[in-house]
Amino acid sequence: MAHKQQYESLPGKNGGEPPMASKEATVIVSQPAKLSPTEEYVLNLDPNTVAGWSVQEVNQNFLERAGLGYMAEMFSVNKINGKCLMLLTEGHLHELGITCLGDRIYLTELIGLLKKKKREAELSAAKWSGVTPAPGIAYKEDCGECCVAYFCPCCLAKTYWRVTGQGVFYKREPPCGLWTEVRTEYMDYRFFKDLELKTTRKCLCCCTATELEMYVDDHDSSGAQKEGEPPNPGAFHPHVLRHPEARNVEQIIRNSWNRARLVAE
Repeated sequence: MAHKQQYESLPGKNGGEPPMASKEATVIVSQPAKLSPTEEYVLNLDPNTVAGWSVQEVNQNFLERAGLGYMAEMFSVNKINGKCLMLLTEGHLHELGITCLGDRIYLTELIGLLKKKKREAELSAAKWSGVTPAPGIAYKEDCGECCVAYFCPCCLAKTYWRVTGQGVFYKREPPCGLWTEVRTEYMDYRFFKDLELKTTRKCLCCCTATELEMYVDDHDSSGAQKEGEPPNPGAFHPHVLRHPEARNVEQIIRNSWNRARLVAE
């Protein structure tokens, strides 16, 4: 006579009790994001310096530090210098004859850190910098400002501008002797709405000056805008750059602004 097979209930199923160890186990919700010494070394490299490395320097300063010195001969035969290093992809590494998948992935990650550092450096680098009020009568508000600029330059409030690939920085410094706060502001291209290049006459209306008006969304002057309508430039306080190079600055900002919008899309 056949005996009926007995089944045991599994822990956690149909009222079964889980093992005691699982009750006391600690649930890990996140892993530490600490970088390895090699990753920290790569992130501290200057992309401009790496771009000037010779083939030998790539082998010594990069491959050896990453523990991948056996690839030096392949890099040397294929003349991989610093500039080529930052252009390598995993496909290129496969063409070089690096058959170990783990090493290819690891090296690709390190090169990716270099590329990231290079992009950040390019975005933060100044494409234009200048000071307002700019030299010349045409770039002063009135005769009083012209006299102050000529007889006591330190008594004139100044604004220092810096245009980068990410946005526009400007720092307003008060005249000497005034204990007021130095203001530093940043305008991100993602919030730009419009640019307008103008010519104006300020000092006695005898000279023509060039100025660039920048309309930015994060400085809304509470102008009303209906849903579905395009933004109204008049609804924003423009940031005005009066400078002889305003026309060149407009082109720099437009190019960087377009790239920022392409990345966002």
